[in-house]
Amino acid sequence: MSDKDSMDQHLQAGMYGTPKINPDEQRHYLGTFRERVSLAMTVGQVITHDYLNDYRNEITAHPEETVILNGHIDQNNLVPYMKIASQSNVKFTIVSDDIYGHAADDIGLVVASNHAINVHPINVEEKYADRTEAAQTSTGKKAPHKFSLRDIFHHNS
Repeated sequence: MSDKDSMDQHLQAGMYGTPKINPDEQRHYLGTFRERVSLAMTVGQVITHDYLNDYRNEITAHPEETVILNGHIDQNNLVPYMKIASQSNVKFTIVSDDIYGHAADDIGLVVASNHAINVHPINVEEKYADRTEAAQTSTGKKAPHKFSLRDIFHHNS
């Protein structure tokens, strides 16, 4: 690389900031890379609270990982996830930059490592499909989940 190319890169970084690696991927996964994610939930999945048990199982199995929550979701919908993380001594952070989406199919929560782990699948519905199918009743409707908000707030009180 010539001195001119090096100087040009330095000037570009000074004017526009250091370029990010895979910025679209980082935007999609709330600031982290897909290869670091062990569990992902959409905004729609987060606000239904249907997957709280699966979320708890994931962070219990991987307490060294960090939960990243989409701050565009109403705080009341995030409280159960923060409470479970706190009870499990798992670090969590809330990101609310404008680059993160808030549509039902945008990412609402990720459980991520600080290094590449390459887990497949990561979507909670796919990853815990056997448990989701087991929750189906004979009528084909979802059985109500057996984990209430009351359980969260009165756990070990």
